[in-house]
Amino acid sequence: SGSFSIMTWNVENLFDFTVPHPSSPPLPKVSEYKLSISRVAQTIQAAAFPTVIGFQEVENLEILEDIAADPLLAEYDYQAALIEGTDSRGIDVGYLVRSDQAEIINTVQYPAPGNITSRPPLMIEVELEGSDASLYFLNNHFTSMSGGEEATEPRRNAQAAWNAEIEQEILQEDPGALLVVLGDLNSYYGSLPLQ
Repeated sequence: SGSFSIMTWNVENLFDFTVPHPSSPPLPKVSEYKLSISRVAQTIQAAAFPTVIGFQEVENLEILEDIAADPLLAEYDYQAALIEGTDSRGIDVGYLVRSDQAEIINTVQYPAPGNITSRPPLMIEVELEGSDASLYFLNNHFTSMSGGEEATEPRRNAQAAWNAEIEQEILQEDPGALLVVLGDLNSYYGSLPLQ
């Protein structure tokens, strides 16, 4: 309270109503898309308008801009950040950042070695209003457990190790960095990827 707040949210297949579009889910009608945007905005309102929101499963930057333009959020002037990944369905990770509380000063995507993920971690560096401290956020969408936890955990382990490498790179450049790793890590508390 009185400082800043962070939210991370997998919005599950938040696609717009234009083509190209994956075979699943079906292409939404314009009215369905607008309702989805409104519901996302209402949830952000219920969360007390966090300073930084990390999203997973968003199709493109324009969707984040549509969320930011919703009348419920307009006064907070949320700024969107997203760099397209290589996911076959077109889902990406991205951010909304309240420009009345923080400013995005850098955005970097970290394509993973060995193609361990098609949804590369996306880092933003933000500067809080009234502070010279930089905060780094590393947004992820790790491999799901749909193939079974044991079968898929090695891939999540590799993705987590890649995050640790990125963290070390950031800390070498900025030893006093404050870093938040967030996203849909598709792992249980106490599991090896989170450790």
